[in-house]
Amino acid sequence: MDLTVPPQNVVDCFQIILGATASGDYNLFTTVGDASYKAGITKQMFESVSEQLAPRMETGYSIAYLGHLKQGDYQVYLWKLSFEDGGDEFVARMAMNGDEIAGILIT
Repeated sequence: MDLTVPPQNVVDCFQIILGATASGDYNLFTTVGDASYKAGITKQMFESVSEQLAPRMETGYSIAYLGHLKQGDYQVYLWKLSFEDGGDEFVARMAMNGDEIAGILIT
């Protein structure tokens, strides 16, 4: 597996997550996840994160792929999320279960 470029399906899933977060669309956010992901991220949890990130995303943001890890049965993909407002950056950690997201953490 090439460390410099994630598989296209992973990029597509991450773009959906970012778009859903920016627009506050919980239904879209859950379309790319497996059953445990859908059960583990409540609408209230999603809204809390979306309310914090969406205003910053509106002013512009960029992502940089950092690499991936194998952890248990999952491939975990890491990105840096930077904002045009020059404020704090975040690391997004997305675990994949096949072609579906098993979990996402933005810290």
